[in-house]
Order: sequence, then C-alpha cells, then structure tokens
Amino acid sequence: MTRQAVAFSSHRAICAWDLDPKRSDTNKLNLERFLKLLPSVTMRKVKGLEDPDFLPCDLAVVYAWHLNQIELKSWLENFEKRWKKQGAIWIPALIVSPLEIGELLGTMEDIWASNWYFDIIHPDHLQSLPVRIANLLRIHDHLNELHRYEEELSRMQQSIRTIEQQLKELK
Repeated sequence: MTRQAVAFSSHRAICAWDLDPKRSDTNKLNLERFLKLLPSVTMRKVKGLEDPDFLPCDLAVVYAWHLNQIELKSWLENFEKRWKKQGAIWIPALIVSPLEIGELLGTMEDIWASNWYFDIIHPDHLQSLPVRIANLLRIHDHLNELHRYEEELSRMQQSIRTIEQQLKELK
C-alpha cells in the first residue's frame, strides 16, 4: 500500500454548512473568501448532512456563529451521532464559532473524548484557516489510510482462513 499525498497537493472537496443561512455578516463573507482562496479545493455549500451534495467530502466547515455555549454543545453532540450514523465519522469538521475555547473546555468532556476529529475556530482568527484546514485534511487522509489498512487486514485474514481450511481438507 502506498501512502496518499496530503493537504493541498491533490484536489479536495470542502462542504460549507451555514447553520443560519438567512443571516449575512462580514465574518461569514470573510470565511467564504478564505475558503475560495485555498488551492486545489472545491467548496460546496450544503444545507445539512442529508444534502445530496454533502458526500463525498474531505472536510466539513460549519458556520455556527449564532449558537451560544449550550446550543453549540447540544448541536455538536447531535451532529456527532448523525455523523456516525451516516458513516461519515472519517470526515473531520472545522466549526466557526465566536465562543472562547476557555468557555467550552469544562462543559464538553464527552465531545472532547469522542472518536471524531474537529476544530473550533474563532472568526477573528481566520488567518490560521489554511493551516487548520491542511491539518484536518491530513487527519482525513490518515483516517482513510487506516481504513484501507483495516480492509487489507480483513482480506488477508480471510485468505489465511481459506488456506487453513484447504490445508485441513488436504490432511
């Protein structure tokens, strides 16, 4: 198995999901501009996980500007459950929220401990967006590589079982 190239070296699909699409502001416009400037990236606007354009997707960017701390926690918990149900747990997410990370640390233990990769970025820190997205895309690649390894191991185990069965039949 060969390792796949990561980050911006190959074409990627980013799904942008605005949780409050009726609202428009400069932060939202700046985010869209930043996303459009990324090399080798196609940005698709989606209305949710069930949107037919959502998959395939390498990264979800969720604009959650209007959610307070309790709403964000609840949304993240539900989102993760729906994510797992759809088998999309391998797709990392970047959540754009004005909440300070210090406010979130003590209230979201279950989410921090989950088996899902995500990052939360404050709209004032969009300059770090390319690095954060590149890192999440690398994580996506690593997860896909682990998935390919798991499939290969399963195939090999099945082959071993078949050979063992054939050996038993020869005896």
